[in-house]
Amino acid sequence: MAYCIVLAFTLQISTFYVFYILYSSHVANRHTYHTETPGFPTQLPIDLPAIQMTLQTGEPGFSLYADADWATLFPASDGFTDVARPSTSSNPNEASTATFLVSMVHQLHCLDVFRVGFATNRTGYAHHVEHCLRYMLQIVLCHADTTLEADEPGMRGGRWTHAAGGVGSVHECRDWRVLKEYLDAHPAGPVRV
Repeated sequence: MAYCIVLAFTLQISTFYVFYILYSSHVANRHTYHTETPGFPTQLPIDLPAIQMTLQTGEPGFSLYADADWATLFPASDGFTDVARPSTSSNPNEASTATFLVSMVHQLHCLDVFRVGFATNRTGYAHHVEHCLRYMLQIVLCHADTTLEADEPGMRGGRWTHAAGGVGSVHECRDWRVLKEYLDAHPAGPVRV
């Protein structure tokens, strides 16, 4: 029972924050390079237009059991794409491209793991849920959204407390649809071992 309560709470918090993560206006330093794959950028070299998004509640679709709705969020490539190495390398034996998973898709995957784990109450799923919980925690902290959300005081436990649902708050975002279109048009090549 406690597992279900924790999972439900995690799903609510993660769903709330994913919109900021997906639409974040954070512009990363494009001159840093990937430490796990030296010589490659850490960010996909694509410009995403800035947009605003007003958080809503009661939106049709995307419920716990709406598999088809959730599937529409994922690019055909499952988020993997090949990225070219900048032409600064003098070693002709170095690979000119490497395959990467775009973090937004990993984040969507984790939300889907929470959703499926909660909806089906899967046993043996805890390890994957824990990985995703830790991953999403770090992503939320990394993006540190400073959007202000209106206080909605309420009576809880016999006393007035501060609360915020985030509904109606306007977030400065990046257009995730442009990224999905890019990934659909630029899937990764065959797996290299």
